Order: sequence, then structure tokens, then C-alpha cells
Amino acid sequence: MSTGWGCQHLTKNGEITEWCCLLERTCSPGQNGCVLYGEFLFSDPANPSNRAYEKRKAKNRSDDPFGRTKR
Repeated sequence: MSTGWGCQHLTKNGEITEWCCLLERTCSPGQNGCVLYGEFLFSDPANPSNRAYEKRKAKNRSDDPFGRTKR
């Protein structure tokens, strides 16, 4: 993962250079359990984070949760 953002959970594990110590497996940004999951859209359309992001975006709440009209 060579980007401008650095994850605090990214470390090395033996021969594996991109290891997620939070999920205890190889780093794959946006996977379930990742701190980025559902927070951002990724360029890979198959990334599971994209579906979670769209689902979260669809749940926008109005300024008035009771749905009253303004007078």
C-alpha cells in the first residue's frame, strides 16, 4: 500500500511487508473490519467498502427527524 496516507495498523509480519495488525491478515484497504470500510469510495468497483459507503450515504437524515414541514 504505497499511498500518501499511512495506516497506524500497517506493519510487517515475517516476509509479508503489508500486514494489518488490527485484522491479523494481509492488508487490503477497505475490507471488512478495516478503519476505511464504508468511509470512502475506492477506485476498484469490487471493493466491499464501496457498497457499504453507498448504503451509508443513502441513509441521509433530514434536519428535522420528525418530518415536520416548515412554516
